[in-house]
Amino acid sequence: MTKPSAFFDLQQAFQEAGCPFCRLLNRTADQYIDGVLWELVNDPDIRQELSRSRGYCPRHAWLLVRHGASLGAAILMEEVITTLLDLLAQARFDPPPPAGLGRLFGQRQTGGGDALADELSPQTDCPVCALTRTTEARYIRALLDHLPELLPYYQNSHGLCLPHFRQVLRQTQDPTTFNHLRRAQQAAWKRLQHHLREFIRKNDHNVREPFGVEGDSWLRAIEAIAGARPPRGV
Repeated sequence: MTKPSAFFDLQQAFQEAGCPFCRLLNRTADQYIDGVLWELVNDPDIRQELSRSRGYCPRHAWLLVRHGASLGAAILMEEVITTLLDLLAQARFDPPPPAGLGRLFGQRQTGGGDALADELSPQTDCPVCALTRTTEARYIRALLDHLPELLPYYQNSHGLCLPHFRQVLRQTQDPTTFNHLRRAQQAAWKRLQHHLREFIRKNDHNVREPFGVEGDSWLRAIEAIAGARPPRGV
């Protein structure tokens, strides 16, 4: 069976620190923004898509901040600002119904700016979010399809973060795969638990031992529970 590129990506990512899915998806997002800034900043389809999504989401917008990219970022953001100004120019106040009438029928109280607020909201997904969701599904499928070969790497890794582990579990179809995943993740979390307990112990003022691998365990625990920190521009 020919292995997809996602298999080799996971094989490598399991050997590095942190959740392999988070690492790979952050890389995907970074490469996408890089491609837009350096090659596609004047592409009309890219700019129209960005206008419809009302810019990138908060998680991905700050990836635009990177050395030498200020002009590209300005061109992209000017397109979005122009769209927003056009919407403001066309907007009209829409008087809400009397408060008592809405409550009578159990309706949410609305404001006169609701229609404009809706227009200013994203009309499509953030392009980077849409791409990473597709990529994420591909990596989940690759892990489940090739788990026997990836299992040794998983067992010796930091494991998946909790959000990604939940996603993988929801697509698991057989008990053997379920048990392999459970045990591999259990091993990763037990190692982390041990490091956290050592970190806590060594913070006791009566203990005179230097910190070792447990020194960053508190940071690894945050990532293990919440996922990798949002990517930043470089």
